Amino acid sequence: DFDVVLGTEAMFLPASALGTQAFIPGLGNAFPEVCVDLFNAAINHEMEKALKIQNKVNGLRDIMYLAKSTVVAVYAMLKIRGVCNAFPREPFTMLSENEINLIKKELDKMGILEELK
Repeated sequence: DFDVVLGTEAMFLPASALGTQAFIPGLGNAFPEVCVDLFNAAINHEMEKALKIQNKVNGLRDIMYLAKSTVVAVYAMLKIRGVCNAFPREPFTMLSENEINLIKKELDKMGILEELK
Protein backbone atom coordinates (compact mmCIF):
# COMPACT_ATOMS: atom_id res chain seq x y z
CA ASP A 1 0.00 0.00 0.00
CA PHE A 2 1.05 3.54 -0.63
CA ASP A 3 -0.50 6.98 -0.69
CA VAL A 4 -0.42 9.33 -3.64
CA VAL A 5 -0.07 13.04 -2.93
CA LEU A 6 -0.66 15.38 -5.84
CA GLY A 7 1.90 18.18 -6.12
CA THR A 8 -0.60 20.75 -7.39
CA GLU A 9 -4.09 21.97 -6.65
CA ALA A 10 -4.87 22.28 -10.37
CA MET A 11 -6.15 18.72 -10.81
CA PHE A 12 -7.12 17.58 -7.34
CA LEU A 13 -10.74 16.79 -8.17
CA PRO A 14 -9.99 14.33 -10.98
CA ALA A 15 -7.04 12.92 -9.04
CA SER A 16 -9.22 12.38 -5.96
CA ALA A 17 -11.67 10.43 -8.11
CA LEU A 18 -8.75 8.10 -8.87
CA GLY A 19 -7.85 7.67 -5.20
CA THR A 20 -5.49 10.55 -4.42
CA GLN A 21 -6.18 11.68 -0.88
CA ALA A 22 -3.96 14.74 -0.55
CA PHE A 23 -2.44 17.61 -2.48
CA ILE A 24 0.18 20.28 -1.94
CA PRO A 25 -1.44 23.57 -2.95
CA GLY A 26 0.93 26.46 -3.56
CA LEU A 27 -2.20 28.57 -3.90
CA GLY A 28 -3.02 27.56 -0.33
CA ASN A 29 -0.50 30.13 0.89
CA ALA A 30 -2.75 32.93 -0.37
CA PHE A 31 -6.18 31.27 -0.33
CA PRO A 32 -6.07 28.44 2.22
CA GLU A 33 -9.81 28.40 2.79
CA VAL A 34 -10.54 27.74 -0.88
CA CYS A 35 -8.07 24.85 -0.94
CA VAL A 36 -9.55 23.37 2.25
CA ASP A 37 -13.04 23.64 0.74
CA LEU A 38 -11.84 21.82 -2.39
CA PHE A 39 -10.25 19.07 -0.32
CA ASN A 40 -13.32 18.57 1.87
CA ALA A 41 -15.79 18.54 -1.02
CA ALA A 42 -13.69 16.11 -3.06
CA ILE A 43 -12.94 13.73 -0.19
CA ASN A 44 -16.62 13.73 0.83
CA HIS A 45 -17.63 12.95 -2.78
CA GLU A 46 -19.65 16.17 -3.12
CA MET A 47 -18.76 16.27 -6.79
CA GLU A 48 -20.96 19.14 -7.95
CA LYS A 49 -19.67 21.36 -5.15
CA ALA A 50 -16.10 20.15 -5.68
CA LEU A 51 -16.27 20.93 -9.40
CA LYS A 52 -17.35 24.52 -8.70
CA ILE A 53 -14.50 24.93 -6.23
CA GLN A 54 -11.99 23.26 -8.58
CA ASN A 55 -12.99 25.77 -11.27
CA LYS A 56 -12.52 28.60 -8.76
CA VAL A 57 -9.09 27.25 -7.81
CA ASN A 58 -8.09 27.04 -11.45
CA GLY A 59 -9.27 30.61 -12.00
CA LEU A 60 -7.13 31.75 -9.08
CA ARG A 61 -4.19 29.86 -10.57
CA ASP A 62 -4.70 31.68 -13.87
CA ILE A 63 -4.49 34.96 -11.98
CA MET A 64 -1.42 33.76 -10.07
CA TYR A 65 0.31 33.01 -13.38
CA LEU A 66 -0.14 36.61 -14.55
CA ALA A 67 2.94 37.41 -12.46
CA LYS A 68 6.53 36.79 -13.45
CA SER A 69 6.71 34.19 -10.70
CA THR A 70 4.07 32.36 -8.69
CA VAL A 71 6.16 33.05 -5.58
CA VAL A 72 5.82 36.81 -5.97
CA ALA A 73 2.19 36.41 -7.02
CA VAL A 74 1.47 34.81 -3.64
CA TYR A 75 3.15 37.75 -1.88
CA ALA A 76 1.01 40.15 -3.93
CA MET A 77 -2.17 38.21 -3.15
CA LEU A 78 -1.36 38.24 0.56
CA LYS A 79 -0.85 42.01 0.37
CA ILE A 80 -4.10 42.49 -1.56
CA ARG A 81 -5.98 40.39 1.01
CA GLY A 82 -4.51 42.48 3.84
CA VAL A 83 -2.81 39.47 5.41
CA CYS A 84 0.72 40.86 5.35
CA ASN A 85 3.01 43.14 3.43
CA ALA A 86 6.06 40.90 3.17
CA PHE A 87 8.74 40.84 0.53
CA PRO A 88 10.24 37.87 -1.30
CA ARG A 89 13.86 36.92 -0.83
CA GLU A 90 16.42 37.14 -3.60
CA PRO A 91 16.51 36.33 -6.43
CA PHE A 92 12.82 37.28 -6.48
CA THR A 93 11.63 40.88 -6.48
CA MET A 94 8.24 42.24 -5.55
CA LEU A 95 5.81 43.05 -8.31
CA SER A 96 5.33 46.65 -9.35
CA GLU A 97 2.20 48.49 -8.25
CA ASN A 98 0.85 48.12 -11.79
CA GLU A 99 1.34 44.35 -11.65
CA ILE A 100 -0.27 44.15 -8.21
CA ASN A 101 -3.18 46.25 -9.46
CA LEU A 102 -3.66 43.88 -12.40
CA ILE A 103 -3.86 40.90 -10.03
CA LYS A 104 -6.28 42.80 -7.78
CA LYS A 105 -8.42 43.75 -10.77
CA GLU A 106 -8.66 40.10 -11.82
CA LEU A 107 -9.42 38.97 -8.26
CA ASP A 108 -12.16 41.62 -8.06
CA LYS A 109 -13.54 40.51 -11.42
CA MET A 110 -13.68 36.97 -10.10
CA GLY A 111 -15.47 38.20 -6.95
CA ILE A 112 -13.27 36.15 -4.65
CA LEU A 113 -12.17 39.00 -2.38
CA GLU A 114 -15.75 39.98 -1.60
CA GLU A 115 -16.79 36.35 -1.23
CA LEU A 116 -14.12 35.65 1.39
CA LYS A 117 -14.66 38.77 3.53
